[in-house]
Amino acid sequence: MPDVPVLQHAFKTPTLRNVAQRAPYMHDGSVATMAEAIRHYDTGFIQRPSLSAEMRRLSLTDAEVADLVAFLRTLTSEDDPMPLPNLPANEE
Repeated sequence: MPDVPVLQHAFKTPTLRNVAQRAPYMHDGSVATMAEAIRHYDTGFIQRPSLSAEMRRLSLTDAEVADLVAFLRTLTSEDDPMPLPNLPANEE
């Protein structure tokens, strides 16, 4: 990757489908709940050259955080677990 400041700390944004089943959150698992993750993004920006100029604090209320968590929970399906297949052993 070229040495481009705006690409430092960049990552692909994962889907929000089934986000309620993927705790802990963040790349390092440092945030235990969706509400904490929302609060982090509402107040916890680290100022660095790669931070988009479009990122801004929203000053969400507790009710707005709760509403966002409720919405994110609607993106979680109740699918039956998919069984893992039995694959043949790799004998080399």
